[in-house]
Amino acid sequence: MAIKMKLIDWINKNRPGTLTEHEDRFEINHISGEHSTLFKKTYATKAIKWPLTGLEDLYVDFDGADLFSSTFKISSLESPKSVEGVELVSSQLTTNKLIKNRLIELPEKTIPFMYQAGIGFYTIGELSGKIYELDEEQNMISDTFNSLEDILNEWLDAIT
Repeated sequence: MAIKMKLIDWINKNRPGTLTEHEDRFEINHISGEHSTLFKKTYATKAIKWPLTGLEDLYVDFDGADLFSSTFKISSLESPKSVEGVELVSSQLTTNKLIKNRLIELPEKTIPFMYQAGIGFYTIGELSGKIYELDEEQNMISDTFNSLEDILNEWLDAIT
């Protein structure tokens, strides 16, 4: 079972910074020099129609995010998200198409939700809630995780 986390709490604990609220998003200038943008969920954002065990916090509170200067890009449920005309986050539909084009064999039906620069895509199992890391160079599953928190913790360990 995936561990439930509050993304904003994890960021404040592990990569603190100055938070600025805008009409459609939160921006964080991290003490480490990185920048993050978390797009607010709006009433127009469609409801989650699938089981996203372990990602409830993410898609209940937000609709896409560009974390740590584009290290992680979490897809929006509905449409690409831009700031001042620059697209920061793609839609879940676009991410799904990118995964399907790779023809990677997965052990269960999954929903792609995130891209990590230099690594590849992450997709979550609809039944298991297991998160699969898909290596974009090898075009295969390179790791599995129980939660988004596990992914972020591994990244933090690697850079510190």
